[in-house]
Amino acid sequence: MALKNGKPNPLDYFNLRRVEFACPHFKYMSLDRYNPSLIKSIDSWIRKNLNSRYYVGQGISLDHTNTIVYNTRIGFESEKELSFFTIACPLLQQR
Repeated sequence: MALKNGKPNPLDYFNLRRVEFACPHFKYMSLDRYNPSLIKSIDSWIRKNLNSRYYVGQGISLDHTNTIVYNTRIGFESEKELSFFTIACPLLQQR
């Protein structure tokens, strides 16, 4: 369960919850820009409110002029957690 509910997560204990690479079986969303301080805030929110493994990091994409741009890529092992994150995270509403 999430830390806010008072129960520790075994994945946190073994430091396995946040993965360092983008796993192909995760479900992803992207934010328009890359900002290291935003990544730190999102990471903190996910650790407190969600349970499964996740990825937060830098991604690349093409804009409308076919130029490579950097963005923030966020992925979850559970599709349910991605849905909850997009609805409930207050950091996404500030964009």
